[in-house]
Amino acid sequence: MATARRERYRKQTREEAKAVALAQLSESGTAGISVNAIAKSMGMTGPALYRYFASRDELLTELITDAYRDLAEALARAVADAVPADRFRALALALRDWAKRQPDRYLLIYGTPVPGYHAPPETIEIAAGMMRTIVDACATVAGAGAGAGAGAGAGAGAGAGDASGGDGATMSGEQPLTELEAALARHLEGAGPWVAGEEPGGELKGRALRTWTRLHGVISLDVQGQFTGMGFDPSVLFEAEIDALVRGG
Repeated sequence: MATARRERYRKQTREEAKAVALAQLSESGTAGISVNAIAKSMGMTGPALYRYFASRDELLTELITDAYRDLAEALARAVADAVPADRFRALALALRDWAKRQPDRYLLIYGTPVPGYHAPPETIEIAAGMMRTIVDACATVAGAGAGAGAGAGAGAGAGAGDASGGDGATMSGEQPLTELEAALARHLEGAGPWVAGEEPGGELKGRALRTWTRLHGVISLDVQGQFTGMGFDPSVLFEAEIDALVRGG
């Protein structure tokens, strides 16, 4: 009983510390996160809080991992709730909605890297899982190219089921993957099974990566207020980008 009580207190203390850290993040960015300042805000000493987080980087890792998980779950829900033809648009809008509702957490994972901080394997695995969700969603839009997707109903085209070999060539002996496609294939390894059970081809993976960069490009500029004063609603620009991606442009 005493052990369970201590564990509850430990969990509550860590969650409170993370909440204070998020407030600091909102006020001053990652540079403003201070374990000692968090402890003071909680009525603790710095050394006492270090019993719950060994370092500032450990605390940052918790915040980053939580943000990645929250975003991954939001994207997965959006895709699961949409019919196949609407999954790509649902995913894109869910990504922007999440970023606009909590811009500080968005910039924590997609903004300027924290100097000297190295992301742990867990965050890389979660990011790879999100990329798989994007690959599956891309397979549902017209002209997505080869590969299987989540309920896409699309047949396997040239390159479907290809897997990268050690030299970047496909296992089937067909058209070798480009360097970019092979790198993305390695990134996606071990991130869980594909929804349709079949490995998408390199062309579809490459399309997903380009889609990811274009969506985040608009969202990042919007979150940072770069469209302010330009005379248009950034949501209109984002919708236009979705339409262009759906057309394959």
